[in-house]
Amino acid sequence: MTRQFAGLAMFAMLAVGCSAGEAEPSAQAAPQELSIGQVCPGLFPGDGGGALERVLESTAFLLRDEGKNSGVQEVAQAMEDAYRAGAKIRDMPQPVCVISGAPPRSHFPTAQLMFTAYSKHAGDPVDFPGVSDSGVRVSTDGKRVYFSYDCVSPRVGATPDIPLRIRILFHEQWDESKGAAALAQDYLAVTHSAALAVAKALGCVDDGGLPARAQELPPAAGAGAGAGSAPAGRPAP
Repeated sequence: MTRQFAGLAMFAMLAVGCSAGEAEPSAQAAPQELSIGQVCPGLFPGDGGGALERVLESTAFLLRDEGKNSGVQEVAQAMEDAYRAGAKIRDMPQPVCVISGAPPRSHFPTAQLMFTAYSKHAGDPVDFPGVSDSGVRVSTDGKRVYFSYDCVSPRVGATPDIPLRIRILFHEQWDESKGAAALAQDYLAVTHSAALAVAKALGCVDDGGLPARAQELPPAAGAGAGAGSAPAGRPAP
């Protein structure tokens, strides 16, 4: 399947069963409540953590699937491994971070991020057009943020000619939320926080071109434009 970034087909697969938030587990299986620093460790320092608390309307969070609790070091290692896989980058895992708030509701407010590595090693110019779409790119579609940046890193072996392109999907999945009209800047802050944390962990030159704060990002394109304009990418893990 052609791996491009912003088609909604891939993201619909990610979101199946989640539009109202995640259903409350049974009392016997109730997960432990954690702080923002304990879930997906290291992805939400500073402004990102506060933004996620506002999005999920909670300061306590739930970890209900260890396989979807990727922290910054795990994401960075997965991005490095994918780049070093060369043409097999298409087959490499896409780390996922899924966080649910813990207020007493019938459904838990939930948000997730998925990270995908791209490179010209894959040999497909459609997947990686080059300088025409390089740099930090952001687009939004309701409760989704599509985010990409290029990383040149000695740790990874990524060069200016063949950078590691990291693409991130943020998706807030809760019907009762205030929605993008109220939370658009918080969605961006959460996504930027995770992107910058990974860039720093990988040692990306100039932090992959990312600004220090989400407020300094380039203007986000709307649905059907910018980073969000391409057909579907590879299926979710």
